[in-house]
Amino acid sequence: MPGKIKVKVLAGRNLPVMDRASDTTDAFVEIKFGGVTHKTDVCRKSLNPQWNSTEWYRFEVDESELQDEPLQLRLMDHDTYSANDAIGKVVISLAPLLAREANNTAGPPGGAVMSGWIPVFDTMHGIRGELNVIVKVELFSDFNKYKTSSCGVQFFHCPMIPPGYRATAIHGFVEELIVNDDPEYQWIDKIRTPRASNEARQVAFINLSNQVQRLVGLKAAELGANAVVGYQQDFDLEGEAGVVARAIGTAVSITPLPTPSVPLNITCTQQSERERDRERDRCDKDKGSPRHARHESYGGKEPVGSVTVQNASLNSSSTPLGIHRRSSDSDLSVTPKGSSLNASGGVIGSGGGAILRPSMNSNNLEMLEYPFLTMTEYPPGFIVHIGGTVCARSVKLVDAGGESAARAAWWAELRTELRAHARALRCTAVLAYSERAAVREDVCVLSASGTAAVINLDCDFTLDEPAALRTDSKNALDECEAEPCSVAHVPYSPGAGPYRAELATCGGCRRARVPSVLLATCAKPNRLTSYAKAVTLTAVAARCRRAVGAEAGARDLSDQLPFLEYELHKLLLAKLRMQGANAIFSLETQIAIGERCVMALASGTAVRLGALPPPAPPRIKASENDKNAIEIQKALWDTFTANKAANGYDMGSQEHSTNGALPEAEGDEAPALDLCADKDACVLELDEAEDVETAKALAVRRNHMQVFTSALRPARAAPPHAFMQVWRARLGSQGSGAERLVASALTGAAYKLRRLQPAALAAPSFHLELPEDEIQLVVSGTAIPLHDPSKVEHVNGAEKEATVDGDDDIFALDEEQLVKAPPEVVEEKNSGPAASRVSLTTLSTVEGTKVARRVCSLRLLFVRETTAVRELGGLSGFLHTFTCEVLAIVRAYTAALGGNALTSLYLVHLLLHHNGHKNQGQCLLSVGGDVVHITY
Repeated sequence: MPGKIKVKVLAGRNLPVMDRASDTTDAFVEIKFGGVTHKTDVCRKSLNPQWNSTEWYRFEVDESELQDEPLQLRLMDHDTYSANDAIGKVVISLAPLLAREANNTAGPPGGAVMSGWIPVFDTMHGIRGELNVIVKVELFSDFNKYKTSSCGVQFFHCPMIPPGYRATAIHGFVEELIVNDDPEYQWIDKIRTPRASNEARQVAFINLSNQVQRLVGLKAAELGANAVVGYQQDFDLEGEAGVVARAIGTAVSITPLPTPSVPLNITCTQQSERERDRERDRCDKDKGSPRHARHESYGGKEPVGSVTVQNASLNSSSTPLGIHRRSSDSDLSVTPKGSSLNASGGVIGSGGGAILRPSMNSNNLEMLEYPFLTMTEYPPGFIVHIGGTVCARSVKLVDAGGESAARAAWWAELRTELRAHARALRCTAVLAYSERAAVREDVCVLSASGTAAVINLDCDFTLDEPAALRTDSKNALDECEAEPCSVAHVPYSPGAGPYRAELATCGGCRRARVPSVLLATCAKPNRLTSYAKAVTLTAVAARCRRAVGAEAGARDLSDQLPFLEYELHKLLLAKLRMQGANAIFSLETQIAIGERCVMALASGTAVRLGALPPPAPPRIKASENDKNAIEIQKALWDTFTANKAANGYDMGSQEHSTNGALPEAEGDEAPALDLCADKDACVLELDEAEDVETAKALAVRRNHMQVFTSALRPARAAPPHAFMQVWRARLGSQGSGAERLVASALTGAAYKLRRLQPAALAAPSFHLELPEDEIQLVVSGTAIPLHDPSKVEHVNGAEKEATVDGDDDIFALDEEQLVKAPPEVVEEKNSGPAASRVSLTTLSTVEGTKVARRVCSLRLLFVRETTAVRELGGLSGFLHTFTCEVLAIVRAYTAALGGNALTSLYLVHLLLHHNGHKNQGQCLLSVGGDVVHITY
């Protein structure tokens, strides 16, 4: 048998009272895996049972079943004369343990272990006590050529090469898709029991999640990779047609960096060649090749001082080829000799590394079917030019009993179209690639988007930027790298673009051409010079649906989408200019389909780049006698000036204002009305009442918390604060009110997090839905406390005054918010020993800390239902309670797996249903991230 599971249940605590006569519980545990079930003894009349048994419950199963099936521990109350009552369940996915066991990354030999107190979760009542369990997984060596598991492939939600590793090859884009039945729709309404239905749904979704991960891992292994970075997983709920589990990622080959405590790098560069070879052979057995020791992981950290000396000596001396390896030297699809990849070669590839297609390198990048990368952050020198955001959308009819092949063909069409868009922009790759689906009854809208770019695969994926600028390496792109502004240069000549674009002279080098506005789905490259302040930008557009039904509704929706995107794009650019910024990074767009209207939401981080021309405020186009237009024009100018001052874009250093005079140097008076043809890209025509409302909305100032960037300094030993809130309101005609709701959501979050001030937000994620005649918005993110210089300069008595005064200046609260029910924000509170040491963050790293080791990736799924929504404080209170419980369980899992932080955290609402008449609410929540152990 290739795998063995051993489970021991030690104790329980804080169980609920199930026997009202004695106020106790007769608890026992059913341990189930696959079709095998074990039971513990009954511990009578105790709310804190102790099963003092040394017995291990064993399961011997196939390797693929180990990856797919979850381990279920059901806590029951024993009844003599009636059926046993269910208290709750602990559902454990074994994928994290399998990854650790296959890669031997933690723990002594004898299996990967998960040990600790895990909360018992019930889909109707939430957390109901805890179980102390030990789970051990042992794998046997398997060199089967036709194996169906991918245990040797590591998965990272981290959107870059994770800290502590270096990349030796990028193999390309991997994806997988599975269609299955949704257990919720297999019940007849009259006999549906909520608990049984929810638990069946939870287990089915976890099973699907594990299956699609295994299949993606198999594809990565066939390419010769040993890791998948930027892993994204989604579920599309298609009602009675079933559920679609989708996953995409980037297959890479990575090797762990040696620990800094072992000074291998200094000895390797100073030894003779024969001693170096002997040292390398000895170190290869310890999975830490010294030739990789000179690299520091790319994570935005300060470079080690010895890197420059090492690079100089390595490049000047006659070193072996493998020490300074580039993809241009040899084909990276072949595993480097002597590296740690060979030690587990039987696990990585089918048949010891069978490769179906070559890796991504400069020679065969054009030959790849999908040259897509799901990572959003890249090392210096990797991005040569950014072409812009490319997007493709498609409207499809969902058919019951649809096959996976049909769904896969839908996405293949979009990917092919996206690749054609990138080539039209003279770009070779699509970065920060993502996929979204919006489903409404029989109609679904599929969206694929990314950033078209020209990339340099020969760059060193783990070399820090200052070191890269100091080295004398003979790189063909050194001329471009010498100019930090080169990333913003357009990759096409001014007359050869796919469309008429407004280009300007680069403000940095004064030679190349740059766009007037830059939109990108990836994070801002560190090489691009920008102002320190970055702000969150959102825009919402809505259109009414003229037809409903299957085919007619889908056809109408398809006709509406181009106009919807145009309106969204126009509003987004107008808002960008009003902030005094000229670029948007981490751009996300999503479509929400309602019964009567369809909406599009765009969100991103607005920054002011020095290379791009300074923006001018939007101008009003109207008649000269229109006094209303003149007032709006003046209000727009005042708001534009105030926003620039608040963001610090009006008093930057000289290097930021090399484009010439800033707009405010023209004079303090607002510009005259534009009465002629369109001379500027951002001209607002006041033809209809909606245009007037849009122009007035642009003139309203809203202050939000700034977005966290590498230029900001986080507070020392201050944990990040994860938060989530839900907003729900009536939807007006023509979709009115959506813009106000989205704008005030961030203001509400900033107000709730005012006690952290000064603080910055990691780029928040939005989830927009249109249930019935309402609009629902879920906002989640992470707040990072910043270093406060005033606390050092002032005495204790003045600290409080500075904090209180700062609230009024930074956070603005909408007056209408006082009328609505306030949103609930989930903030991290130290509610126990586990909570105080487990940090949650949506970023790749916990700022101000160092990743000691990476443990594994974690993915969980929960279903919660209640028939007491009003008693819990409404839908917002229900979601707040549920999310608090989920984050507590996530912390417990993280601690049990040996970590003390969860990075790259994501919280996705698959479903949030509310039936006001029945006082019923139901929520499906998918949560996950990378479990790491950090040191402060």
